[in-house]
Amino acid sequence: MDLGCHQGQFLKKVISQFDVRGVGSDDWSESQKGPESISWEYFKADLDKELPWPMEVDVISAFEVLEHMIDTDGFLKRVFDKLRAGGYVLISTPNINSLRNRVTVPFGAYPVGLEYRNLIHHVRLYNAKLLARHLRDSGFIDIRVRGVSFLPLSGKFGATELSAKLANLMPALCNNILAIGRKP
Repeated sequence: MDLGCHQGQFLKKVISQFDVRGVGSDDWSESQKGPESISWEYFKADLDKELPWPMEVDVISAFEVLEHMIDTDGFLKRVFDKLRAGGYVLISTPNINSLRNRVTVPFGAYPVGLEYRNLIHHVRLYNAKLLARHLRDSGFIDIRVRGVSFLPLSGKFGATELSAKLANLMPALCNNILAIGRKP
């Protein structure tokens, strides 16, 4: 189940590589899903209030979703409840303690990822330690946190490879963080 699935880009990739049933949910109308999306099921929902799929699942991904939730405790409880025992959650979110913010905020810049207006609806921000603790407090175990996109560049002059190496070395400084947790 991919929460905040948009048009199913991640689901399509997973389904093409593994023999799995894909389910996505977002607040888009189903007409935006696209005609090539027959291989996965879509449910429109307000993820801050519900997870519409009635059955338990093995894996739930929520990439760049948690920062949009007003009730993060409720969201993580619903995710936990929807997973089968031994199931995994994958969550990515902007990192308020990124190197970019650490360098620019002391000089008066506003933190990247945070909003003073709700234009893209970021209402919560995490750092690596807080994300791990929130998952642990929500009942998840075997939590691992990794960095994503250490450098803002992509694909230029080997920056993608360098960014990945730096992200592995210093996840707490990355622009985004990815956490994986398991339901006992």
